[in-house]
Amino acid sequence: MNAQNVELLEKQDHMSGMQHLEMTITSLTQPYASIARLRGKIETDQIELWSTANLAVRIDVEQAVNSRPTSRIYTIRSFDKLNQEVEIDLVRHPSPSPAMRWLNTVKVGEKVTLTGPRVHINPNFGTAKTCFIFADDTGIPAVYAILNQWPEHVQAEIFLDTHEAEILNELPVIETVNYHLINQIEFKQNTQNQGLFEQLKQIEPVDEMTVWAACERQQARLIREFCLQKFKMAKDDVRVFGYWKAGVSSSIIDEARLEHYSKLLQQGHGLTEFDDLDVKV
Repeated sequence: MNAQNVELLEKQDHMSGMQHLEMTITSLTQPYASIARLRGKIETDQIELWSTANLAVRIDVEQAVNSRPTSRIYTIRSFDKLNQEVEIDLVRHPSPSPAMRWLNTVKVGEKVTLTGPRVHINPNFGTAKTCFIFADDTGIPAVYAILNQWPEHVQAEIFLDTHEAEILNELPVIETVNYHLINQIEFKQNTQNQGLFEQLKQIEPVDEMTVWAACERQQARLIREFCLQKFKMAKDDVRVFGYWKAGVSSSIIDEARLEHYSKLLQQGHGLTEFDDLDVKV
């Protein structure tokens, strides 16, 4: 990453209230075979901001000589106001990567640098809307955070594609919310990484509905286009996010994001016009 691009990331438009903070690792556990859970203490004077549902942070996972550290984006699963501790779930995968190398070597007591928080978009909680939520393992921490600040009036159907079915037991019991596990055999045998999209196609649309999804990027695009074109939903009712891309390093995605952001700035736009699913990877 060249010096000019590094400077872009430090400008007010991109930082938008975010800060560079130090986090001390206070706990590392593995509640499920494919998920590691990290807790870390920070010091902040923005307690209310950090208590907002669905926040993202960038954690520096590898230091590089004469270059910006390699970082990865994670969702804050929960925030403990009293102790100023964040909780983050990380999905383990067998392939070597900066994030996995870091996760396999980091110890309790170590300090790491993070940048954030960035407020991510929640579902469109309209008074009469039924909310349909779709998430894979990378999106479940955001779902957990959103549910813990759930508006009482909102009806929801939540579909989860996860390797860890027991994780549903951690989600809050809410009278107006129903949970569904994706049928792995029916939807995933011949449609790799598209179980959520296949489930969406089985839904009978209702007059007042909104969709929120967080999953693999290509599947996210399919979900968004189906909602806009097939269901004829309003754009503000389709809030879909691609957290990763099958077979592509997050470092490559970050470089593509930066290039796209740089072009927006050259056109006189900024972060408010940035749509991550428009980034070509």
